[in-house]
Amino acid sequence: MIRNRLFALLAIISLGISTNAMAQDPAFTQFYANPLYLNPAMAGSANCPRISMNHRNQWSNIKGNFLSNSISIDKNVEKLNGGIGLQVLNDEQGEGVIKSTQVNAIYSYQLQVSRKLTVLTGIQASYQQKGLDKSKLQFGDQIDPNYGFILDTNEDFDLIAESVSYTDVSLGMMAFTKKFFFGLALHHISQPDDSYIEESYLPRRFTLHTGANISVGRSKNMGLVMDGPFITPNIMYLKQAGAEQLNVGMSLTNESLSGGMYYRSNFSNPDAILAVIGYEANGVRLGYSYDLTVSKLSGSGGAHEISVTLQLACRDKRKKLKAIKCPKF
Repeated sequence: MIRNRLFALLAIISLGISTNAMAQDPAFTQFYANPLYLNPAMAGSANCPRISMNHRNQWSNIKGNFLSNSISIDKNVEKLNGGIGLQVLNDEQGEGVIKSTQVNAIYSYQLQVSRKLTVLTGIQASYQQKGLDKSKLQFGDQIDPNYGFILDTNEDFDLIAESVSYTDVSLGMMAFTKKFFFGLALHHISQPDDSYIEESYLPRRFTLHTGANISVGRSKNMGLVMDGPFITPNIMYLKQAGAEQLNVGMSLTNESLSGGMYYRSNFSNPDAILAVIGYEANGVRLGYSYDLTVSKLSGSGGAHEISVTLQLACRDKRKKLKAIKCPKF
């Protein structure tokens, strides 16, 4: 078995090329600001065209940190009784040793069950390509005790593929009323082989997210009385192979400002305290979050995340389906 040694970031390479390791997906703190990545059922959930852009820099103090970027567009299409979406996701690990690009095409069907309850079901077809820059790999037999990585390796690079690609399918469901929302998603149903050596199958990712919108006051806008601001408690649970994650927190939102605090744990130990702030004006939403790591990786620099959402105007003046009201970030 190949001995993986990439500077101080052994975990990144072993995640990508070890025959015993299983890869896992990027995670975004502002998961509601990246709705198509969270749950394919949310395509078209804002009714009018929406463009979402996300950037995440995780463990910035560690050499070979994780960089994740996402851009998506979605809208409701009345003739299809639901929404459509397209997303491109790019992820980089170990200073570009591992790079992956994923393209997702999504359709979500929207069903008005009753006057108060709406249910969405989504399906996502994906194509992903992962590349490995073998010139940046460094192994244990290259280490000189005095000068570090200066020796030639005896490892056989022919055993390692330079790239892998595969197709994939994911499903999602979401139900919501004016005050409550609940969603389920199952990604990587086909469990594709994404290993650079022999076979290693991408495990399914299960996501559950739920919360409520609680009005704590009322305001007037152009003579109309409107509910708000809102307190939004929410929970997200994620499981992929042996890894579990639980996000619990609360946000406060009015017409233009949003802020919240969350706690993330992997059940075996605390992970991070998450702070999120946002501003919205003229159809543009800006969000920033910081993950304050409280685990043994507290010196990693945490994670910085930026989101930009452009909520475009609807051109179609016909009757629209009900838009979902959930946290903005």
